[in-house]
Amino acid sequence: MFTQAILVALCTWLCASGIEFTCWSIQLCSPIIFGPIIGAIMGDMQAGLIIGSMTQLVYMGNIMVGGISSVDYPMAGCVATALAIATHSGYEMGVTIAVSFGLFGMVVETSKMTLSSFFVHRADTCAENANTQGIFFYNVICPQILNFFLYFIPAFLCVYYGAEYLNEFLNMLPEVLLSGLEAVGMLLPALGIAMLLKALFSFRFIPYFIIGYVVSVYLGLGIIPVSLLGGAFAILYWFSYRDEQEA
Repeated sequence: MFTQAILVALCTWLCASGIEFTCWSIQLCSPIIFGPIIGAIMGDMQAGLIIGSMTQLVYMGNIMVGGISSVDYPMAGCVATALAIATHSGYEMGVTIAVSFGLFGMVVETSKMTLSSFFVHRADTCAENANTQGIFFYNVICPQILNFFLYFIPAFLCVYYGAEYLNEFLNMLPEVLLSGLEAVGMLLPALGIAMLLKALFSFRFIPYFIIGYVVSVYLGLGIIPVSLLGGAFAILYWFSYRDEQEA
């Protein structure tokens, strides 16, 4: 368990690194990416993939305002997934745990942003003196040291010591409350999709939504063929939109 806790903490630290290209541009720090990685570390890659995918659906409609998000991916995608697998809580309960840790992680994220403001001022001073090494140190090295204390250490402690206590806590809860939490975990992905639809809603997209619903529910196709069908519709829509612009 010690090695697993170290590896999960490293993944959490990497996820919180804030590297522009990996974490923002192509979303490599999202739960759907780190979920199976954490699952492989914890010995159940399938569970990690499912929990990570369901957690990703919850935040599909999440919009960042001024660089501030309403969720902390390192805690939701890494630590919570590891705890859910370690306690054998099930996929639905894993999503509930992930959302809870995501909200808790916002406290850590806010603390990181606040403390990092000191490094910005120090880097400005180095820039005035043309000290490139100082700029690199305060903009790159110092934030990662701060991330180590805010993410690596808490993640290690949560996974190494927290799994046992979380399992005992879940065993103490009455069955009706556990069923309610699992129901919430099942509804949260639907809420994320609804938020995404609200942000992207347009009457011209209604036919695609109906087709996707029909092939998924009534024809019983799996997620891969439905995704391929959705991708094909997206490409067709893009080509038709481009032709309209060129006409």
